[in-house]
Parts: sequence; structure tokens; C-alpha cells
Amino acid sequence: MRIRILFLLILVITSCSLYASKTLKFTYVQHSKIAEITKQILSEAYKRLDIKVSFEPLPAKRALYVANDGLEYDGELHRIAGIEKRFSNLLAVPVVIYSLEGMVISNKVQFDVENWESLRPYKIGVRRGIVFAFEGTKEMNPLILNSNEHLFKMLNSSRFDIVVASRITAVSHLKKKENHKLQVIEPPIEVYKLYHYLHKKNIKLLPKIKKVLQDMSDEGLIEKYKDDFLKVLSIPAT
Repeated sequence: MRIRILFLLILVITSCSLYASKTLKFTYVQHSKIAEITKQILSEAYKRLDIKVSFEPLPAKRALYVANDGLEYDGELHRIAGIEKRFSNLLAVPVVIYSLEGMVISNKVQFDVENWESLRPYKIGVRRGIVFAFEGTKEMNPLILNSNEHLFKMLNSSRFDIVVASRITAVSHLKKKENHKLQVIEPPIEVYKLYHYLHKKNIKLLPKIKKVLQDMSDEGLIEKYKDDFLKVLSIPAT
């Protein structure tokens, strides 16, 4: 029994030392406001494990594909639950690090947002690679663009009726002078839990980062990072 315990202890120490000798690289969606929060959360979590990390912004769709192939990167900063059904090399760390509110942003139209189907009568714009927005509207022939800036510019010019984006993205863009006529339609169309994802090559690390993130959640630290950032943007915490 003592030999078995000693072997397991050596295995754990060896595993940690291997990660301590390199920097883990995670992708995230470029220009993501939510990433400004989750980068702080994950930086602190890996610091507690004495593991160095870096985060690379990429176009939303590409970020998923290169995180999934695992050749250069070790996973993705955050994504909604279920992404592993399409990207089978990614493993969700089962601790919620953010709750994304999917919102409808309008130029002129006003209607009751009841569900995804209530969007069907309108011309819709979504950002490429934003999975929740694409999946919710894919049968409605949305116009898919590469950046939020382009989306909101075209919404302003009435090229389509509505945009689907996260609340934090919506509010940060509506603070800009050129978007003062746009409005967020309440309530959220849906709320999604976000998780950190590891490539399966790092499966031995999953229980360790899960425990650290759960500890941070229990401490209220994950919520504090979120609230502090939202205060800067003058967005009420939810």
C-alpha cells in the first residue's frame, strides 16, 4: 500500500513539473469583451498551479479549429457547453466561468423576443464563429460577417433589421456615439454557461484545473472578476 501511494505521489509531482516547464497556449475569439474577464480568471487559476499560460486572439471560427487540432494550442479560453459534440478533441472543464446572455439588438424594429422563432420575420446579422448566434439563426439565412464592428455598421445603415450578440458585446458597442440609435431588446433570447476547454492531450490536467476553478468559484473570486469588469463598462451585474 505504501509503495502504491508513493508511486501515485511521484506521478502527480512529475505531471505538475512537466507543465511547469512550458507555457500552455489557449485561443480565444479576437475582440471578445467576455475574454477580458475570463483571461483574468484563467490566469489566476493556472498561477495557482504554477503553470504559465498565454492567450492568442484569433477569428472566432479559426480559434475553434486550431484549438481542436491541438498542434500548436492547448485548448480554448472559453466556449458554450456542447461545443465538444462538433469538436471532439476539446474537453470542457466542468466549472462555469461566465454566463453569456444572448441579446437581440435592433435599429428600427421593435417586437417581443419570446424564442429564436420570433426572430424569423426579420433580416438577421451574426458574427462568424459565434456558435450560439449561428446555431439559433442558421435556418433563417442570417448574414454572417467577420467582425462586430462590421455588424453594427451595417445594422446602422439598415442593411438588416437585427443583430444577435452577447449582452456585453451589445452594450460596449452601443456606448459608441455612432450607435446611439440602436437598442437592446429585452429579455435575453437565451442564457448560456461558458466553460474553459482543454485539448484532450492535456486530459491529466483537467481534474487539477477543475478543482482550482471550483475553489475560486466558492471563494466568490470568479464573480468578483466579472462584477469589477462590468462596472468599468457601466453594465449592471446579473
